[in-house]
Amino acid sequence: MSGPAGERPPTQSRRASLGVIFGVVFLDLLGFGILIPQLGVYAVQFKASAIEVGTLGSVYSLMQFAGAPFFGRLSDRVGRRPVLLITMVFSFFSYVLFGFAGSMLALWVSRIMAGLAGANISTAQAYISDITTPENRGRGMAMIGIAFGLGFVLGPALGGILGSWHGNAAIGAVCAGLTLLNLVFAIFFLPESLTESARAAGKTNKGTWLQRVRTPGIGVALTLGFLVTAAFAQVEGTFSIFLLSRFLSPDAQVTASLFELSAHVDEAVLKQASFRAGMLFTVIGVVSIVIQGGLLNRLRPMFGEVRLVRGGLMIFGLGVILTPLAPSYAWMFPAVAVMALGSSLVNPSMASLMSQLSPPDRQGELLGTYQSMGALGRIVGPSLGGIWFTIFSPRMPFFVAGGILWLAALLALRLNVPSPKK
Repeated sequence: MSGPAGERPPTQSRRASLGVIFGVVFLDLLGFGILIPQLGVYAVQFKASAIEVGTLGSVYSLMQFAGAPFFGRLSDRVGRRPVLLITMVFSFFSYVLFGFAGSMLALWVSRIMAGLAGANISTAQAYISDITTPENRGRGMAMIGIAFGLGFVLGPALGGILGSWHGNAAIGAVCAGLTLLNLVFAIFFLPESLTESARAAGKTNKGTWLQRVRTPGIGVALTLGFLVTAAFAQVEGTFSIFLLSRFLSPDAQVTASLFELSAHVDEAVLKQASFRAGMLFTVIGVVSIVIQGGLLNRLRPMFGEVRLVRGGLMIFGLGVILTPLAPSYAWMFPAVAVMALGSSLVNPSMASLMSQLSPPDRQGELLGTYQSMGALGRIVGPSLGGIWFTIFSPRMPFFVAGGILWLAALLALRLNVPSPKK
């Protein structure tokens, strides 16, 4: 373990633990990736508005916003393992409910439970921080990014197939089964990463939220976490209905009301939207794997995390703006690849910086706070995307998001390289 947590386990033990965490995050994100392109499509079946579709992402993130700091702080006190197991149980029941959803209310409840489960990503990051050195932490955080990428490669594609086959029931059953497998795997193969002395130190930590934010560098990093996720959530929450209005219903002349849009599309068009959205998200996953699986490890020694964040934000914003300007569905693929390139540079680099900025006895808490700010962005983002979609045009959520990312790149000029922890 790092810092006051005690001696780090042998290299072979650390590799085994990293492998288990990779499996835990991958299976969790596979189920999550299955759902992302499908929520908007199935909400249309319930006659939902664009704003209501956006709230499906917002309610998930509201629970993650509340849960991430709580579970992170709890993991500093009782250990990482029990927190990961508890959140996986929440995830299982959320997917079971999703499979039987017959109304928007049921979808909302399932997303509430899933949001609480999604708070475990910061605990997984804290686990990695426990068993890696500051010099190797970026590589460990990139491993979580690879798990995300694989989840988005297989998840959306599988979701598109399952959604076109048997709708919510098939998606919910597969996600619940994967989560149950995830839980069993963790019970038997995931050891605790935090020693008794580290847990005792976490229990005596009484710092206030304001004191934590005032830790050098933390405030800027938390603000960036909010801006980046708020920007992308605007795109994510309206992506499938953008496809419906732009490429799949050319005769409808509908840009604002999904009540009207639902009257112009049939089940076959909805299934096509599921498939197309899934394929585009798959591209994001493939690019993420390529960048975080190899290229990022070569770029990090050359440029460092801070420069990768700044450059990645500029590339990310460019890809987001180019996506709605694509003249056809096929041209959206290179645009989302640029988007994914920027995201893959930013996210693991930011997680590594947050870990290095955080005191050793507050890893879970501060990483949880960082995830919470990201969750706050996902609360605001989807609803804002729905508003821009409704009031202006289907393209507007992309343009606003790109502008936010470029503003974030300017803010990132205030980031400083943290000194190594003693």
